[in-house]
Amino acid sequence: MRRFYTEPENISGNVATIFEDASHITKVLRMETGEKILLFDGTGVEYVAVLTELDAKSCRAEIIERKISEQEPEIKITIFQGIPKSGKMEAIIQKSVELGVTGIVPTAMERCVAKLDNGKKEAERIKRWNKVSLEAAKQCGRGFVPVVESSISFSDVLDRLDEFDLVIMPYEELGHAGECTLRKTLAVNDFKSIGVLIGPEGGFSEREAECAALSGVKLVGLGKRILRTETVAAAITSVIMYEKGEM
Repeated sequence: MRRFYTEPENISGNVATIFEDASHITKVLRMETGEKILLFDGTGVEYVAVLTELDAKSCRAEIIERKISEQEPEIKITIFQGIPKSGKMEAIIQKSVELGVTGIVPTAMERCVAKLDNGKKEAERIKRWNKVSLEAAKQCGRGFVPVVESSISFSDVLDRLDEFDLVIMPYEELGHAGECTLRKTLAVNDFKSIGVLIGPEGGFSEREAECAALSGVKLVGLGKRILRTETVAAAITSVIMYEKGEM
């Protein structure tokens, strides 16, 4: 069955209205009434439905079955990404969503070159980043669409530590030590939710590392090589998913 997205508010009783993919359904796929489709609303619920009305601007379908998506990992990962420059954030979001993260939070840190202005431009950028998240979720078959939140400060992240069973911070200064590796940290902790702090291009400042450690964040090394900021989220998410039996 073809799979499409519709927002939760577009589902009323057993009737679902599809707006975003309507043109694709009618003009590209040339589907017909009576055909079965699979819908998801981004909340982890999927619907088997039958197309009943077709139009290039909106399509309607009758829901015949509801089910919880089986594509979502049990482990919940939230990425606190130091805001990178250029278009790197879109790639970070795309790969993170494909690998199964639950949420992404752009985070202002001392060595961030790029800045968000907390105004209209930021709102537009957050909207675009959530569009990237949605498209990635659609492509990889997820039932849940991770939300890209508005940007927060590093100190705000430390105020949110209680939301997670474990919070880790890949810190390049520990990369060669071998005593605080990611693998060892994951092996001795039984957790279902994890926050990951990732530094920008310039890495974390010493002050940030010290504050994080004092607040209970586990500082870990990722081996002998230093990874680019746009590589870290994908690398660390892959390791966590593997260690938790999700890959």
